[in-house]
Amino acid sequence: MEPPRIKRILLATDFLAGSRLALDYALAFAFHFRAQIILVHALELSYNARAAEAETHCSSMTRRDAQGRLDAMTESVRNIGFQVEAHLEEGIPSRVIPRSARDHSADLLVLGVYGVHRGLAHLLIGSNTEKILLSTHCPVMTIGAHVPAGVDPGLHFNEILYFCDFTPHALAAAHYAAFLGREFGAPIDTCHVMPKNVKADSQLYSGLTRQLQEIVGENLHDSETSVIAPARLDRGEEFEEIISRARSQHAGLIVLGRQADASLGVHLHPTFAYQLLSQATCPVISVASSG
Repeated sequence: MEPPRIKRILLATDFLAGSRLALDYALAFAFHFRAQIILVHALELSYNARAAEAETHCSSMTRRDAQGRLDAMTESVRNIGFQVEAHLEEGIPSRVIPRSARDHSADLLVLGVYGVHRGLAHLLIGSNTEKILLSTHCPVMTIGAHVPAGVDPGLHFNEILYFCDFTPHALAAAHYAAFLGREFGAPIDTCHVMPKNVKADSQLYSGLTRQLQEIVGENLHDSETSVIAPARLDRGEEFEEIISRARSQHAGLIVLGRQADASLGVHLHPTFAYQLLSQATCPVISVASSG
C-alpha cells in the first residue's frame, strides 16, 4: 500500500464560525506537514442573481461579497506564511467540494460541520455534509460543534482513537491512523465496533487484532478495546460508553474508515456514526476505501 501523504489540504469554507475553526485545524496540519492550503467556497446563486448577471453582464452583489470574503481569508493565510490558493466555484457544495478535491489533487479535505442539527437518529441524510463524505475519495477531516477553539499550531495529540469494525475499510483506515500516530508521536487506542454481518467470535477477533498489530505496530495503545454488539448500538449502556469515548478529552483525534460512493452507515450503525461526527470533542478523520 502506498504510504499516505499530506501535501495539499483543501478547506471548504462557508465563512461561518464552523469554517473558521476548521481553518485553524487546516493551518495546524499544514504547518506540521509543510502543506499547501487550498480554499474553496461553493457559491449558490439565486435565480434572480443569475438572471441579473446574465442581463447586466456584471457580477451580482452575492458574488462580489463572496469573492471579497474569500480574498480577505486568502490574504490573512498568506500573511502568516502559508502557501495558499483560493477558488470561488459556482454550484451546490455537495457537488463542488468533491469535484474540487479531485481536481486539485487534495490529500486531505477539511470541513466544519457546525450546521448539523437534524436529530440524533439522522445520519446527515440529504445534507451537503453527508453527500460530500460519500462522494470524496481523499481523507476527510470534520470539525464538529463540540470541538473546542484554541488550536495549538504545534498540534500535539495525547492519543488517536481509532474506531474499527471488521471490514477492509477499517483496515485501510488503520494504515492512516498508524501514519498519523508516527507523525505526531501519539499512541493509538482502538475501539472495535461489530457490524451486523459479523459474528463476535474469538478467532475472528484475534485475527483482526494481529492485523492491527502489524499495521500500527508499537503505536497501538495497550488499553482495553470495546466490542459492541450491533443490536445494542443504538441504545443501552454499551452505546453510551462508546459515544462517551468520542467525547473524551483524552482523544485528540478520531480515525475511522468509510466506503466512498456508499452509505456511511453500511458498516458503522447510522445512529452511532451520526453521533460520532456530531458529538466528538476532537476532529474526526474518515478514510475512504473503494473496496
